[in-house]
Amino acid sequence: MKVETVRTKDGKVELAAELSKKEVAKEMRRIAESEIARYNYRLGINDDDPVEFLRKHLGYDEASFVFDEGIMRHRTPFALTAVEIDVIGKPVYKCLEHASADKPFTFHLVCVPVPDFELESYDPVSLTLPTQQVKSAEIEEEIQKMAQASAVAVTDRSHEIVFKGDKVELAMETTKDGKKVKPLCTDGREYNTGALAMPDDFDAAIIGMKVGETKSFTFEGPELELGPDGKPIMEKYQTTVTVKRIIDMQPPELDDAWAKTTMPDVKSMGDLRKKIEEKLVAKREDEYNRRAQALASNELAKRLKGDIPDLIYGVAVKEAREQLTSKLREENISLDDYLKKEGVEKDQLNNVLLMQVRGQLTRQFALNAYAKHLGLTVEEPDLEAFFESIAPGKAWQASMDFKQEGRMYAARCAALRLKASKDAVANANINTQGTNAS
Repeated sequence: MKVETVRTKDGKVELAAELSKKEVAKEMRRIAESEIARYNYRLGINDDDPVEFLRKHLGYDEASFVFDEGIMRHRTPFALTAVEIDVIGKPVYKCLEHASADKPFTFHLVCVPVPDFELESYDPVSLTLPTQQVKSAEIEEEIQKMAQASAVAVTDRSHEIVFKGDKVELAMETTKDGKKVKPLCTDGREYNTGALAMPDDFDAAIIGMKVGETKSFTFEGPELELGPDGKPIMEKYQTTVTVKRIIDMQPPELDDAWAKTTMPDVKSMGDLRKKIEEKLVAKREDEYNRRAQALASNELAKRLKGDIPDLIYGVAVKEAREQLTSKLREENISLDDYLKKEGVEKDQLNNVLLMQVRGQLTRQFALNAYAKHLGLTVEEPDLEAFFESIAPGKAWQASMDFKQEGRMYAARCAALRLKASKDAVANANINTQGTNAS
């Protein structure tokens, strides 16, 4: 793909990207196969060419627009990487003629590049951060959590009547309309009263029963489907329940023998405490570093010289709104429900997004200015650190995703900002809060 700058005007850059015939054919086949898989279309015996199949299925005109849109959307990040432009928001792309596998395809994209700024000062920032030290009480708390997790069920003989909060073993036989309900039939199932695992009337019937007692009763429970009014459909169940025993979860004795069962290479409680401390220290250091980098970025942002153009704000707010809409759609949450949850009126949403965007942009531009002033550059370890920061434990996969999507220049820019924030922390005047008290 060839990419060249057509013009630069009013804070925007227009690029022209040209794909060869071979690249166009490859893109069209990729798009066709993706659309066929997405909508589960069935190819006939003679439909060997997915491109022609999609044209027949959608019609030539509609398929042409699908191919154009798919090519431009997919290739835009590659075009930006080719000319090394870091942008604000999503570029706008267009083409003058439809893509065809028998000739090159050219499209134009208009983008808003990240502007250059300066800082009022590049002196070290001052930060106040919590201590990284791990208290002995925190280690003991972790040990107690591990002990509770490995507790074993024993019969509780301290009382025979079931109270709310008791864990019990039940035998039960349940029917609905005279037919057995297999998931609710068992010779022995553990059940926690008061835990809302079953309907209230079932729970109420169990509480007060004695060990060994058998009781038959009816309770109501919701079906999986909702009724016309949007509320759960309630069904009646008939059940016969026997309380076999009351259960007490008995934690293990905290000794060397138990410690050996918890982690590899642990032979004593002393080893276990050391391992837990190492784990907590690593977690605390990660939290400390992230907080320190965020605070350093905020401090640098306060030093940004000049005003951010309205064009930048407009493009960034538009993208923020689109991302919010997409997120709400994925989570199946209405905008009204979201606003109610956040305590924001509909006409205030733009102001909220603008405040969020302003903070994000000033930090981004300040880190860029800091990195440029110091002459920082991105090396392979810096890229690896960036991918690890956005996908802990899956940095390699994140790297592959960025490469496949053509976003490597954007990744390098983000990696440079991360490196700048780390440098700002390394050279900061840090005041540590907290003590070494156990």
